[in-house]
Amino acid sequence: MRWFAFLFSTRFWIALWILVLFVGLLPLPPAAELVILVGFLSHTVWFVRGRLRRAAQRRSLARAEKAEDEEFRRQRRRRPLPGDASVPPVRGELTWH
Repeated sequence: MRWFAFLFSTRFWIALWILVLFVGLLPLPPAAELVILVGFLSHTVWFVRGRLRRAAQRRSLARAEKAEDEEFRRQRRRRPLPGDASVPPVRGELTWH
């Protein structure tokens, strides 16, 4: 898998498409120009969709973390019931260190 890791590099694809578009400036048959154009547009759409998907994932993760923090704060604000034994009674004077 490491041998083909460069295929996922943005720099590789930018360099490749610059090279392909310069080749496209040569007098080519219309079918070859169409293949170059379709390839470029499909790769651009694929790249943009990936970026939008990653942005949506980051946004949903941030929203979930925010909801989790709000739930934690809400639970911390909730007062214990009057007969709850989980909170030991405090006797004597409190001293702050």
